[in-house]
Amino acid sequence: MKEFTRRLADWLAAAVATAAVASVVQTQINLGELSALGASIGLADRLRVTLGDLAGFGAVMTGIALVALLPAFGAGHLLARRAPSPWRAAIFALAAVVALWVAFWLMLHVIPMPAIAATRGGADHALMAATGIVGGLLYARMSAPARGPGDPRRHAALAAMLALVPALLFLVTSPGAAGRPDAVDPASYRIETVARGLERPWSLAFLPDGRMLVTEMGGRLLAIGADGASTPIATDGLPPVFQRGGTIGLMDVAPDPAFARNGLLYLTMGHGAEGANGTRLVRARLRNDRLEDVRILFSSTPKPRAGNNGGRIAFLPDGTLALTVGDGNWRREEAQNPANHLGTVVRLDRDGRAPADNPFVNRPGAAPEVYSLGHRNPQGIAVDPGTGELLLTEHGARGGDEINRIVAGKNYGWPLVTAGIDYPFGRVTPFSRLAGFEAPLLEWTPSIAPAGLAVYDGALFPEWRGDLLVPALRGRALHRVVRDGGRIVGQQTLLAELNQRLRDVKVGRDGAIYVLTDGLDARLLRLSQP
Repeated sequence: MKEFTRRLADWLAAAVATAAVASVVQTQINLGELSALGASIGLADRLRVTLGDLAGFGAVMTGIALVALLPAFGAGHLLARRAPSPWRAAIFALAAVVALWVAFWLMLHVIPMPAIAATRGGADHALMAATGIVGGLLYARMSAPARGPGDPRRHAALAAMLALVPALLFLVTSPGAAGRPDAVDPASYRIETVARGLERPWSLAFLPDGRMLVTEMGGRLLAIGADGASTPIATDGLPPVFQRGGTIGLMDVAPDPAFARNGLLYLTMGHGAEGANGTRLVRARLRNDRLEDVRILFSSTPKPRAGNNGGRIAFLPDGTLALTVGDGNWRREEAQNPANHLGTVVRLDRDGRAPADNPFVNRPGAAPEVYSLGHRNPQGIAVDPGTGELLLTEHGARGGDEINRIVAGKNYGWPLVTAGIDYPFGRVTPFSRLAGFEAPLLEWTPSIAPAGLAVYDGALFPEWRGDLLVPALRGRALHRVVRDGGRIVGQQTLLAELNQRLRDVKVGRDGAIYVLTDGLDARLLRLSQP
């Protein structure tokens, strides 16, 4: 028992020391990336973020170090028995470095954990792994045979303190749960299931003949009648769709505003391969439940991960088309680089060309399609029929979900400005507001994961006219964002009683609200007056 408590205390001490140094290193690397984007980070901000990360990311890093160092120190003991005693400290230090390098590699390529700046490979990855030297040397010293067994009660107390302090710091500093907005009385609306058994549906659109088009991420396009009868649309003319689970695949569908005359549909989909993929815009003609005259209009800058694709379409009042593109969830700093499409809204004419009045058309080196930049993963887009303004919802990381009003040429901040934090609980940036960047109309922290957007303009719920409807994946509700003269004044939720992830929302010509749930056995719902 004496030996066990001693080894436990030694292991915990090494993990906490490693985590503290690694947290400081990752914070400086991350702040260095932001500085390279032009952010001015003063000493006070740097110190504040470093200390905050010690409590948040440091606690997470303690868990990573505990898991990584346990087998490393086991191997170190085996090797140290056969090595001269002067090599003992070097053996444990090297074992810890190798273990951390492997742990970060696994987090990137196998688990995977969303990449933070310090673990995306190269020199930064090696520097983070090198923080294991601290833990290895400390463990070698504390576990040296010459130190003797010591007092087991003292070792037990030390172990308890080393386990509890990071956990308490994490609990004190991590963002708390926000209260859910008031719910709309479920008795005030009626829910009908129009269709069920959908496989990862992503988007919904209406045809003039009364049918609804629904995309499924696996590549299927369905036409669903008001009675729920489903007809597959032949899509063999489409280019290959890159699909990975519920992350990327066949995404949005939007009929041309003149569809009744020209029969044109616009669709977005993943394209490419595992290590180089992006968001593609395709136009096709729907004729006799078949896609014909397929034409690729736009393919975004390739990215090395399948996540954060954007992919929503909206037609602007001037006849052009806006398309959202996510930051790719790898080098998020590219959302500040107008030379590519990552983390942007692009604006195209209906043949896929950049209009001559796009804000970056005449900027050397910039992608001419870029309309706005600084977005993370915008998955909702709508034009306000009352004002013509373009509105956007986008996912933050852990918090920082936003509704934005999109203005040509403006920068919406990601990752320099956000209220969210990284998934491993480190700060993305010191700044939740910064001069020169557009502030959101609304933020959600913690995240609700907004997956779509519609402006209600129907007749069934007249008191909701002009309000925004936002389906939430993580929040498992439909948010009604109440507006007064375009100004957001409150929120309510609908459908929370279903406890379902919600993927898309559209307002039908009949004034009813149509909602797609998410997942492998999803439904198309219709909300109307009871």
